Amino acid sequence: MLSIVQSTELDYSQQQHQQASVLNKRLYFHTKGDEIPLFPEGVWQVTQGLVQLSANYEDGEQVLFGWAATGAWFGTHGSDTLDYQAIALSPVYLRWLRLDEIESSMRLSQLLLPQLAKRMRQAELLLIINGRRHTVERLRGLLSLLRSELGESLPDRQTRIGYKFTHQQLACAIGTTRVTVSRMMAQFQSKGYLKLDRHRHLILEDSYFSNIGN
Repeated sequence: MLSIVQSTELDYSQQQHQQASVLNKRLYFHTKGDEIPLFPEGVWQVTQGLVQLSANYEDGEQVLFGWAATGAWFGTHGSDTLDYQAIALSPVYLRWLRLDEIESSMRLSQLLLPQLAKRMRQAELLLIINGRRHTVERLRGLLSLLRSELGESLPDRQTRIGYKFTHQQLACAIGTTRVTVSRMMAQFQSKGYLKLDRHRHLILEDSYFSNIGN
């Protein structure tokens, strides 16, 4: 019995050392706007920055799956109908992990599973948002999702989105035009539902942008 416990502790110690070795690999840097290569042999971990995840159908139509912020993992799977894309929305530092490294480390696998569940939930919420009939409700839902996923809480029940999104990016995410988004954003601003800080980051009123999937 004692020998089994000792063996288990030794294996765990070796695994911890292996994990530390894997996570201390040098980082890869991408500037804002770069397309990040996706390979089936492994996944990326975001150590700093924000990455947009989407896919293009054969007919050219694009669908947004979500975002990977600091600490998140992302990768891809082969598909005959989808062309997956990962675009840096800010300067990004990434760490590459091979699938065999993850499979051989229980700790790395445990870290990855919650991120996969979160990614699936993001994609599900985006589908729900884009299923809304009225464009203004789709935009409101999208901003609510950004608030929930990427927001920084401020006093007076407000939340700052610490990344810049263009009106064109928001329009593509909800299937409308940049002009329409610009008009609706101006309406939100005039009603006091949102404002911009000195870095032109969005500041959202929590009471209005709290409805994501309902």
